[in-house]
Amino acid sequence: MPTFRNRIEDGQLLLVASVEGVSSRKTYRALLDTGAQRTMISPKVVSEASLQAIGYTHVIPVSGEPIRTPKYRIDLSIPIPQGNATLLSRLSGMELEVAQLPFQPANFDILLGMDFLMHCHFTMYGGSFILSI
Repeated sequence: MPTFRNRIEDGQLLLVASVEGVSSRKTYRALLDTGAQRTMISPKVVSEASLQAIGYTHVIPVSGEPIRTPKYRIDLSIPIPQGNATLLSRLSGMELEVAQLPFQPANFDILLGMDFLMHCHFTMYGGSFILSI
């Protein structure tokens, strides 16, 4: 079972994820958010991957006011580093229906919610997080 381990940085669970676009696969910083029900992507990902909306959905942010936002279907991969090299092993081919974030976050482009995490084994321990596929 491929396993990814990373330090928790400033209280955030950050990792690299890649999204298959129209003409290429590009990597982005992703934030694991156990409080989010669904995975969301930034306007930057939508633009750079030339994604086409498949409809609209409503998201409810902390303010409690629903926001109408486009939704997309993406192919998401998580590279699994082993030592100093990244193996070809990765969580790949995971197709997710995602919503667009209504803003551009400063330090990440993908928010990985419970719809992603339910396919993994996830543990936080000793200032690190472990993700097993």
